[in-house]
Amino acid sequence: MNRSWMAALALALPGLAQAQPAAETLLHLSADGSVQAAPDQLVADLVAQSTSPAASDAQRRVNALVAQGMQSARAVSGIDARAVGYQVSPADEKRTQWLAQQTLELRGSDGPALLDLANRLQQLGFVTASLDWRLSPTLRRKAYAEATTAALKALREQAASAAATLGLHVDHLKDVQLQQPMAGMLRPVMSMAARVGGPAPQATAAPEEVAAQVSAEVVLRP
Repeated sequence: MNRSWMAALALALPGLAQAQPAAETLLHLSADGSVQAAPDQLVADLVAQSTSPAASDAQRRVNALVAQGMQSARAVSGIDARAVGYQVSPADEKRTQWLAQQTLELRGSDGPALLDLANRLQQLGFVTASLDWRLSPTLRRKAYAEATTAALKALREQAASAAATLGLHVDHLKDVQLQQPMAGMLRPVMSMAARVGGPAPQATAAPEEVAAQVSAEVVLRP
């Protein structure tokens, strides 16, 4: 073997050894974060419904009631009203009766004004199907961002604690994933029959928890 080549190889080997990266340990972690947010929007679903031997008659009555409801809602400042969920179906197996119905959805931040409107519409013949305070999309996004920050901080704390226990240190995180859990359990919907001709509807705003989940691979080194 050429002595000059061997000398060059001997000089290169220490450098190659030094260039080798330190062994790394991968740690898979996940963490949760949550915040409490006060709902800022009251949402009411009011149903107009009518039964008749002729489907067209039932439809006309529902259309007239929904039009009246929309007109009343437009007269109240700050209330957003939408007519949704139109449906016509047989009310019995022999199709001797037809049921027509449509939902009038009301949204607003002024609770007393919306409750007063819902009460007046109920007196006209609407049925209150659901009534609840909820987070507006803007407030929900803000709360989710705060929950995500809390989850990431929790993840970093877990990583640091695990690294210290193993006698290592956190080098960096990779493959960080953010997940937004499904919204809380569906809230019970009022029985429509129970609301017909009933007292004025009421709704109390309760704080809602908004959660976030994060996961990542944590790279640990000596």
